[in-house]
Amino acid sequence: MAITRESVGTVIRSYRESRGLTLRSLAEKLDVPFTSLSKMESGDQKVDSTFLVSVADYFDVSIDTMLNRTTNPVENEHHKKENKLDIQATLKHVLDTYQEAKYEMLKDHEIGNYVRNVIKDVLVEDADLDEHRFFVTGSVGQGRWAEIPWVSIFIRDITTTATSGYYIVYLFKADMSGVYISLNQGWTYFLRKYMGKLGREKIQATANIIQRKLNTVPANMTTAEINLEGRGDLAKGYENGHIIGRLYEADNLPSSTELINDLKELLTSYKEIEYMMGGRSVDEFNDYLLLSEDGHYLEEDLEQEEVYQDNVQLALDSTLDETEEAIEADNESLPRPDPVLDRSRRQRWPRDARVAARALRLSKYKCALDESHTSFTSKVTGKRYLEMHHLVPMKYQGEFDVKLDREAQLLALCPTCHRQIHHGTDDEKEIILRKLFYDRRDRLEAIGIEIGFKELRNMYGIKG
Repeated sequence: MAITRESVGTVIRSYRESRGLTLRSLAEKLDVPFTSLSKMESGDQKVDSTFLVSVADYFDVSIDTMLNRTTNPVENEHHKKENKLDIQATLKHVLDTYQEAKYEMLKDHEIGNYVRNVIKDVLVEDADLDEHRFFVTGSVGQGRWAEIPWVSIFIRDITTTATSGYYIVYLFKADMSGVYISLNQGWTYFLRKYMGKLGREKIQATANIIQRKLNTVPANMTTAEINLEGRGDLAKGYENGHIIGRLYEADNLPSSTELINDLKELLTSYKEIEYMMGGRSVDEFNDYLLLSEDGHYLEEDLEQEEVYQDNVQLALDSTLDETEEAIEADNESLPRPDPVLDRSRRQRWPRDARVAARALRLSKYKCALDESHTSFTSKVTGKRYLEMHHLVPMKYQGEFDVKLDREAQLLALCPTCHRQIHHGTDDEKEIILRKLFYDRRDRLEAIGIEIGFKELRNMYGIKG
């Protein structure tokens, strides 16, 4: 193949792009006008020998090697393989150059293109990422240099932004002493939804819950806290949102093979989160995860029932600043709350342990069916242990326009009565239910819960 303007321009462009350099940044480094370099790469301007020497010197290759790219296809392919970037080299390049780059103009800086595109291309190729399923991108900041540059891998069906949802991210420490690979989550979502302190508590809570639920944690990774050595809010957000990961020290980076293997193993954990989500949005999934953290427990969930009853006892202290008169006076109807969705996308209705705790106080710790019923002493309250029961079952919340999780329809029952109303014979259940219903009917109507006894019997599966 003959050496032409076009072929020489093409090889200059290939070297430039292999280093993640923009036209403008290479022009500045070679001290030539940006427009001239652009014309040389496109073959519209001749490349003189002096400039070609400068290009070869900058890329630390001989002119023969450079020109060999254009004249010998076999050796050209060999040269490409020899000079192919790998993940270790790309991470090292950022660690070595980012601090110095921050003293330069951000706009069109080569390190920006390097983080956004060069590392992306390496990850996509070496980890065999399907770009229809995964979205890979990075950032060194917008308008100003980022304290923590990052490169992320997103499952498109979960999120395509670092501000919300779950993703894998390479987080470079602020002092460039290392880079973390982290299964993380979007801090901005929590900041906007809950604000500062509460947002940090919520993002840490979701991280802790997922850590407990994950079955696929890579052997060489940990759930230990990460330290990005940053001062900004985003750095703290990344630290709080960290689920599992690993630190790579700048002066002891693993081989590219190990780095890619780590990524592939962490992708398995990431896919497990996708399975947990079951097609739910980030909002729906996080709301579901945080139920118990917020003192809410699902109806008809046997695993949560005992926890719910325990937390009713524990929540009593939080009601002590309210008088019983004030609790009783709270008898306005409230609108039906929004449901949460379980993994099967079935609507579920949370119960608030604090509401039940207020109702327990109003009961004077006496069984609603028969005040003479005895029970053991609660180690939490030091009083008779009772369990809280919704007269109108919470699973029927969707059929009412008003909220069912109210003190007026919460009954304190001794454990025997509580079991009997759930598991007794139809005759036994009807006797209990009739008394409880007529005792509470007026209070139910006062808060907008309108229901007849026959309808209530049907809800409890009583036949005849």
